[in-house]
Amino acid sequence: MLVEDFYHITELIKHEDALDAEIKLNADHEVYKGHFPERPVVPGVIQLQVIKEVLENVLGIDLMIREIVVAKYLRPVTPGENLFLQIRIDYKQGETGEYLINARVTKNDTTFTKLKATLSKSTIRR
Repeated sequence: MLVEDFYHITELIKHEDALDAEIKLNADHEVYKGHFPERPVVPGVIQLQVIKEVLENVLGIDLMIREIVVAKYLRPVTPGENLFLQIRIDYKQGETGEYLINARVTKNDTTFTKLKATLSKSTIRR
């Protein structure tokens, strides 16, 4: 995990080619001291890392982001107001073994982040 104790998975439901997860953010994490002390916001790069790690959890393999086709940050994720988030990842495995994903970070009817990316099996062990 990129950032220790940044979030915890509270619910994880695997479908055939998709997964739904709920995560709980640690609102007291050190990362918010620098991003930003007066109004904490989850950094975009950490949101992408969380999506990757949730998928790794379901697949049981280490992945690396090979290509980001689209990453849209529609609204800031503030841990004080959005402690629990839903993550939906639709994925399929390509012919060469890579995973093509469409992911969304949401809460109720609010979409914070959309990601379309290609991930491949990592040769680097955590």
